[in-house]
Amino acid sequence: MPNTLIYAIHGFLGSASDWNLVKNKLINVNFVAEDLFSKDQQQENSFSSFEAKKIFLGYSMGGRLGLQLLKKNSGLFDHYIFLSTNPGLPVTADQERKQRVASDRKWSDKINAENWESFLMEWYSQPIFKASKEEPKRELKDYDLFKLKESLVKWSLGEQEDFSDIIKQNNYKVTWVVGDRDQKYCEIAKNMKNKAVLLDYKKISGGHRLWLDNAEAVVSVIKDLI
Repeated sequence: MPNTLIYAIHGFLGSASDWNLVKNKLINVNFVAEDLFSKDQQQENSFSSFEAKKIFLGYSMGGRLGLQLLKKNSGLFDHYIFLSTNPGLPVTADQERKQRVASDRKWSDKINAENWESFLMEWYSQPIFKASKEEPKRELKDYDLFKLKESLVKWSLGEQEDFSDIIKQNNYKVTWVVGDRDQKYCEIAKNMKNKAVLLDYKKISGGHRLWLDNAEAVVSVIKDLI
């Protein structure tokens, strides 16, 4: 019987299968992976009756959704692992927030069935992904495009609060992980530690897509907690 439950949320354009590289290396673990953008109807997951250890695992946008869970119910999981996650823009960064909201809306408007491949090429060309391995093939048939478009608007970083205080209050149950080639997120993690928001953070070999670049190191992080 599994003695650990892991609840994982992928990033933007991701799917539950993204976690297979991690999931397949874990034994005696109940691994539940969300599928945010699937055409299939989503079912709510209940973890309150699960008596063993419960760990949240989130990457990028999925990590930011996990910060919402941490704020609303910090006791829902025994530990939270955040991969390549942005804690939120400062409340004083009003102009940056507005720019991010506008940018995410533009990206959302570009998503449609007719220009799917060109959208993917443009999205992948962003600097944040240059240090990572190539993204797995994303097939149009696997997506509900409305959900995909809405996620950029509803979950825009520009609309997200700064969760620094929440992270600081719960840093004993938070593991923050960044890739050593992901300069932007390494700097974010370093600043969080300098401000005592984080006790510490883990830097592993890889770019922004840690679940793809270095699944073995991600598994090691999980095993250390188990």
